Formats: sequence, C-alpha cells, structure tokens
Amino acid sequence: MGCASSHQRILKAPRARSAAQIRSLPEDPNFLHVEVPDSSKTITVVDRTLTLPRSSVEKLIRPLSEDHENFELQLEVSKTITTPIAIGIFSLPTELICHILLLLHFKDLSCCVLTCKAFWHVAQNFVDVQFLLELYAQGFTETPTLDWVDVSSKMYSLRRLASMWQSDFHLNCVSEQTVAIGNILSPYIPGLQSVKCGIWWMWVNNRLFIRECDTNFKSTQTWPEQSFGSLVDWPFFVRSVVIDPLQDLAVMVSSYGVFDMLDRRVFSMTFRLASSQRPHPDSACTSLECMRPCKMDPDHDLRFVDQPAICGDRVVALYYYTSHSGSASNIFIQVIDWRKGHAKGYSLYDELGGTRASFHLLDEQRIIIIGPEGRMALYTLELDGSPRRRITYVLPSVQRGLEFYFPLGPLLPLYVIHATPSFHGKAVHPDLIPDYVTSLESQIMVLEVLSRSWQVIIVVDMAIFATKATQSEIPVGIPWSEWGPKYARYFPHHPSHRISVFGSKMAYALPQDRAPEPGQRLEELPAEGSFYVHIWDFNRAISRLEHSNNVYDCNSPGRLIRRPGRVAQTCFTKDDADIITNNPYTTAVCPTGFSTRHFDRFFLEQDRLTLIWVSVLGMNTGKF
Repeated sequence: MGCASSHQRILKAPRARSAAQIRSLPEDPNFLHVEVPDSSKTITVVDRTLTLPRSSVEKLIRPLSEDHENFELQLEVSKTITTPIAIGIFSLPTELICHILLLLHFKDLSCCVLTCKAFWHVAQNFVDVQFLLELYAQGFTETPTLDWVDVSSKMYSLRRLASMWQSDFHLNCVSEQTVAIGNILSPYIPGLQSVKCGIWWMWVNNRLFIRECDTNFKSTQTWPEQSFGSLVDWPFFVRSVVIDPLQDLAVMVSSYGVFDMLDRRVFSMTFRLASSQRPHPDSACTSLECMRPCKMDPDHDLRFVDQPAICGDRVVALYYYTSHSGSASNIFIQVIDWRKGHAKGYSLYDELGGTRASFHLLDEQRIIIIGPEGRMALYTLELDGSPRRRITYVLPSVQRGLEFYFPLGPLLPLYVIHATPSFHGKAVHPDLIPDYVTSLESQIMVLEVLSRSWQVIIVVDMAIFATKATQSEIPVGIPWSEWGPKYARYFPHHPSHRISVFGSKMAYALPQDRAPEPGQRLEELPAEGSFYVHIWDFNRAISRLEHSNNVYDCNSPGRLIRRPGRVAQTCFTKDDADIITNNPYTTAVCPTGFSTRHFDRFFLEQDRLTLIWVSVLGMNTGKF
C-alpha cells in the first residue's frame, strides 16, 4: 500500500475488520498521527519501527526519515495482545506505587493485592511488599532490632518461623540446668515463675532465681540468687516479687502484717535491678508507698488478685479486702509509674473481689478483668492512671454446683488466664528483644474454666479488645451468644493438661501422640508415664492458607486443620454450651514423649519451649 504525497492515507489491516487513520502532523511532518477505533487491539507498524498499545486517542509514531514518503508501510491489528491505558495511580512509576503500598496498614495492603491484578504484580516484583504481606499472614510486627537488617534476611527469618511447629515436629535439647530451690509446699504454685525472652525466673521461699535459657544470647550478665526477706522489717513482709528481664527490673511488693485503720498505706513497692539487689538507676525512688483510695474497716485482710504486672513504665496491682466472715469487697487498683515515682489508687465498684477474680495487663493503656460473676471487662487507663470501663463480654454460665474446683495446693480462680507477655518498655538488654512480636489482633487468650467437673478451656480471639472496643464511650455488655460464635472456641480440658500461650499459638501437654478428635475429652496426665507436646495455632490466615487436603489427614506433611466439635459434657449450661464456633485452627504434635514424673509446666516462645520439672530437692529446667 503506497504512501500519498499529501501524507493523508487510510490503511486497513489485512487481518482485522477495524481501520486506523494515519496522517502527518501539520506542526511537524516528521511525526505521524494515528487514530484507532475502540474495537482495535494492538497496532504494529512493520517498517522497523515499534508496536503501539491499543488506544482511542492520538498516538505518535517515532520521527520519520526525510524520504519517508517512499517507505512502504503496513498496518496490522493483533488480536492476541492487549495493554490497557495507565490512568490514575497506575500511571505512576512502579517504584512509586510500591512506596505507596508500603504506607498502608497490613489489612488494607492485603485487600489491595487480593482484589487488584496490577497491585498483585507489584507485590510479586518487590520483596518489601512481600515481607509486609508475610508479616500480616503470620500476625507479626517487627521490632527495632530489625532496623538495620536487609529485607531478604527478614524474609528468611519469617519463612523459618512459618516452617516451625509443623506436623511431627521434633524438639532438640540445647540447654539443661538444675536449680536447687529447697523444700516447697506444693509442686504446682501458680504465678511464682515465668519465662520471657529466654530468661526464666522464679520466686519461692523469699528467694529469687534467674537463669538464661536462650543459648543465642551471649550475655556477660550473671544472675546470682537473691534473698528479699532481709530487705524488709516487721511489721512488713514480702507479698510478691515480679520480674521484667527486658528492663532488668525486679519489683518487690510488701505489705503490713498489722492493719491500722488510721494508716492509709496499703502496701509498698521497691524497684531494684533484677541482676542484683541494688536500686534501679532509672527509678525516681527506691520504694514507693501505695495509699488506699478510701477508708476500710479494721477487721479486713488484704488479698491480691493474681500477681502485679509490669508493662513499660507502669506497674499495675489489683487487690481486695476480705472480712473475718469471709465476704469480699470490690476490687481496687493501684497504677504505678515506677520511673517517675508516682502511684495512685482507684476503686473498681463494678468488679467484685474474691479468689475467682483474674486480670491481664494488655499494655500500658488496657487491662482485662474477669470477675467471679463470669464477666470479662476491658478497662482503659487514662493518662493519670484512672481506669475507665469500656466494654464487657459475658462468659458462658457455669452450671450450679460446678462453680468451684479445689486442686491440690492453693485455691485457684475459676478462670485462669494464659496470654502472651508484654514486650513494651525500654530494654536494658536490646539483644533479648525478639525480632518479631505478635500483633494484638492476631493473639489469643486461653481461659481455664476450673469447675468441679467437666472442665473446659475457652480460646478467645484478642481482636475483640482492639482499638474499636477501646473507643466505646458508654460501657456496654455483650452476651455470649453474640460474641462467642465469632471470637471464641471452647474445648474439653483437664487441669493436669498444662497450657502455655504465645501469640496465636497454644502449647498443650496431652497424654496422647495424636490430635484429639473434635469434642473428645482426654484423661488426666498419669503420675508415672508420658505426655506429648501439641501446638495449636489459631491464626486464621495460616489455617486458610493450608491445603484443604490437610483437614483430618494425620499423614499430611503440613499442619493438620481442625474445627471445634460439640462437647458432650461441659460445665456450661445447656443454652450456652450449644453455642459453638466453626472457625478452623491447625494442630501439630511432637512424637517424642516426655516424662510426667514431677513435671510442673512449660513456657512457649516463638522458637523454643522451656519445660520445668520440680522435685523436693530442686528444679530441673530443660530448654528445648
């Protein structure tokens, strides 16, 4: 097809029904102007030039030579390639689009990638976006320890964490220590020991024991045995000692042995280095007096709700009073800023005290309190420390006659809370901080419901305590029927089955080497025999990613997906027991059995499990 001297020509593609109009531009004859109808696909100019994208607007062909009139041009419409016009955000350079995506919240980023093919291609080509998506899938947030680590190394560590705790995982012992603690009254004493960032500590018989279980952390710090009984004089006596290894902080709580109704002091706190008995250098004062917010009758005894909790700059202690007749007062709270040396007490008139009350400190601003009435209340702590009740979740009702459970040893609360420890606060030992911590929305909290028989555990999705719940101006109560099916699961349980929670995972000591069937109730751990470590993961994103063939397939190489079943016998009333959830979770089990003889408990962290055996002569601590 020849070129006309007027530069005005109509060319028709040989393999297409559509036509394209080509003409020279008046302002520059060295350029050709192309007009293409909407039905066209891709235009190829076959004269050693280029391929034009589909368009209904003007397009320019490359500059032509002076004798372009003598060129033979052919126009071909391809029906196989389609390239849409880039408009809006997609007209930006890909690197800039990637930067915009990185500014989004994890959930928003995931929605963009799953719903838009263009964003999906960006995510496939940039490891930074892949890293954030993997963080969201595993429910993690990174800590400042990764500020100087390249993205490829971050991805490697994330994938390593994702590959852990698979089906038939194995535990390799990397450290084993024996600590002589002397005689103890009961081998199971709740709240006297803990593990955080590979540091195990225990307070018993007025002595504090600290050991490092993390062989990856090479510290020059020594942890001598410490005695706190000598630090107080009569009429004071030590009520509790709690440790935060990250801040090298030991908080000793002492109270008065004689009640003086004219003295408003309720107890005192002393802040010392956990690595020694010296005063903590970051604290404005060595000790602090906590005053009662109101007067009390002289015949009342002070009782603590669980142990005081440390989170960042705050120490929170809950307590109540009991009369000689056995009645309990409402709960009081002391909020202490241990760095500034401030303390103030408040009365929680809506919370009844008693041995069955429990609490968990989420962070420096949020606290969960479970009262004996079976209500789980979320409080926020204002800037001055004053508590404000935001929302209350009603727990399933326990059948009459099954409200109490008396194990060997001290009386336990009706609801025993198992949750992830806090990693807030300025770290004295930065190497102890894990690379990743689980975001609150991905964490779980496990409640042991210890009734006379047919005990259960309730696994609660911590997303119900997220930001929206804290913004409720008017306290509201949510019945179990409205929040339980979506945010909770419950399983048959026996108190001998030890529990530890970290992030979205729960370590469970069970008497069999296979995952229990849905709703199956297992017998208690034998005094002489073996138990097996099960890891249950309630991260919804991971359970959705697992292949559907893994459901109930014990031979699957990945995680085994389960769904809660109906529990035949439970301590709940029939109406509440019939409310169950169908949300999936994954299970894995270590085929190696461990001795139940003198087994006390274990502590789960990201990549390690610390198992504790107790005997009358000492404590054998094995870190695996």
